[in-house]
Amino acid sequence: MSEEEKGRVLEIIREFANIGAGNAATALASILNTELVNEVTSCNILPISRVAGWLGGENQIVAGVYTQLCGDLKSGVLVVFPKDSAEELLKHMTPGPIDLGQITRLQSSALREVGNICLCWYLVAVSRMIETDLIPAPPDAAVDMLGAVLDLPLATLGAHVDTVIAVHTYFKGVDRRFEGYFLLLPEEQMLKEVLEKMGAKF
Repeated sequence: MSEEEKGRVLEIIREFANIGAGNAATALASILNTELVNEVTSCNILPISRVAGWLGGENQIVAGVYTQLCGDLKSGVLVVFPKDSAEELLKHMTPGPIDLGQITRLQSSALREVGNICLCWYLVAVSRMIETDLIPAPPDAAVDMLGAVLDLPLATLGAHVDTVIAVHTYFKGVDRRFEGYFLLLPEEQMLKEVLEKMGAKF
């Protein structure tokens, strides 16, 4: 893909990602009982070897919600919350102290709920972008080092993934601010369809 094609594709991804982030912010606002907007959304198309660096380093502790797509188009899907953002979310959703090293079942469930909301709204945006329904399997959640969390959706795919479509969004409320990453890890056929729908050569 040429740099010109990549730039055009990223503009399209950013447009639809903002729609997904806006809808996710609306849904999360009702859970957190506060006004919430998506403040900044950026995106990139990266070789999988560079994803951990783009997210800040593979040794940091993060919370991840992950799944895979059902149907003909295969992809891993991952929502990642950095440690401070995960703690901020849990502080407003669950009682008691927050320790990501010893997360409770209730806290894990809360993270799964928030991650699933973000995951589903971003997938709706991608579905509209490529005019194809994308149905996720039930998600799961994990708290671990980023490198280990990134491996989770790949393990369920059972196939090689070279390229990741990555979206980074800040959500801002009156008294809180947190960030999250949406990662689409497509198999070759899905990546080809996504890029062709957006007018890029593959």
